[in-house]
Amino acid sequence: MGKKIIRMHRGSTSGQPSGVLSSNPVANQSKINLSSYSKDYFSHVADFNFAHINAYRTQDRILWLEINGLADLQLIRTIGETFKLHSLALEDVIHVHQRPKVEYYDDFIYIVSRIVTTQHEDAEQVSIFVGHNFVITFRETAGKEFEPIHERLGKTNGRIRESGSDYLVYMLLDIVIDGYFDVLEEYSERVDELEGAVLRQPQKNLINDIHFLKHDLLTLKRFVWSHRELLNSLLRDDSPLIQEHTHVYFRDIYDHIAQQLDIVETYRDITSGLIDVYLSNMSTRTNEIIKVLTFITTIFMPLSFIAGLYGMNFDRHSPWNMPELGWRYGYFFALTLMLSSTLGLYFFFKKKGWIASSKRKTRE
Repeated sequence: MGKKIIRMHRGSTSGQPSGVLSSNPVANQSKINLSSYSKDYFSHVADFNFAHINAYRTQDRILWLEINGLADLQLIRTIGETFKLHSLALEDVIHVHQRPKVEYYDDFIYIVSRIVTTQHEDAEQVSIFVGHNFVITFRETAGKEFEPIHERLGKTNGRIRESGSDYLVYMLLDIVIDGYFDVLEEYSERVDELEGAVLRQPQKNLINDIHFLKHDLLTLKRFVWSHRELLNSLLRDDSPLIQEHTHVYFRDIYDHIAQQLDIVETYRDITSGLIDVYLSNMSTRTNEIIKVLTFITTIFMPLSFIAGLYGMNFDRHSPWNMPELGWRYGYFFALTLMLSSTLGLYFFFKKKGWIASSKRKTRE
């Protein structure tokens, strides 16, 4: 049974003053993808050179910058200066250990989300800056999760081309949250496998697998719950960057999160029940072993007594000192006595119901 632990990437945060960007030695090289669009216009540039950003910044178009990889600190500083992003928010971008959250600034909203997939064990941080006509996303790696958005941007009749930057944020969060359903489906299979293994024949390593699964579900619950608070804030707090008609889409994401929380709680209850079933089965197996050993010991007690009794070397010249030792059939008498005591104990135990019947009904 494989173990899949959802972990959080840890950035280098030791000894750095607030607002100072520090490099992460394991960060991936930074690359930029740019998408610029309006109702009648769309342009996508891969491996974009940020020095040409001013040519794409217009009031009538939405600008989406995707920064994949966080190794280039100078590039991140330049992006922050160009779009007037707060240094504390940029620090959270680099230190990729943040929980999902939303922070409001004067000219932009900063959102931290965590994306999980069935292909990777790590929960990757996704930082989203949303302004009046721009969205900037920072990711630790270059993934393909947001490719459906690119496809929809290429269609002239899509809603996204007619909407503002807040609708793009909705689509990003919707993809992130829907990814949790795929992970939950994988956990469903793990729960079923563990349940079958526990019921069939529990092994010693199963309890470790169950505890790993319970830990994973707890971690996943923290991520989902934090996203719930994030959506609550976007729906509750008034911001000119989030239009009223976009709230209905954020409420749809909120409903998905509520479903995921219910599923996680169900799986955690099942996992806790599996621990009880495992311990019960192991206790039952131990009792069966003790029962068999006790039965064997009880059977051999009279046999040992008889063998010990007739093994005593008393003088046979006395009529009181076991005269049957000199009897012609004394050996067969002792064996018959042993067999009789064994059969007597067996039928006594069976009558008491301490020995299960060999005839068992096979369940279909």
